[in-house]
Amino acid sequence: MAGVPEFSTGSKTGIGSTAVAITTREMNASRGVQIMASTSNSVAVYIGPQGVTAGTSSADTDGFPLAAGESVVVPVIEPNKIYAITASSTASLSFMLV
Repeated sequence: MAGVPEFSTGSKTGIGSTAVAITTREMNASRGVQIMASTSNSVAVYIGPQGVTAGTSSADTDGFPLAAGESVVVPVIEPNKIYAITASSTASLSFMLV
């Protein structure tokens, strides 16, 4: 049923210098999506909408940076609308619908 909140978790690995959706699954959060950068990341992960950049382009498209172990709740209901990118290397993150 569309619009019904779900309790769900997931992860995204291999995030690199091309923006990727944190999930391709269609699901709905109640309040948003909590995202945590892996504690083993050696680079920041930048979070934003489709077209997000890694802090190296325009201030209009630069994402919200998460260093290793940091987390943020993004007030977006559909997690497949959230994208992640790094400036270099690869990184991972975990997420939970809230």
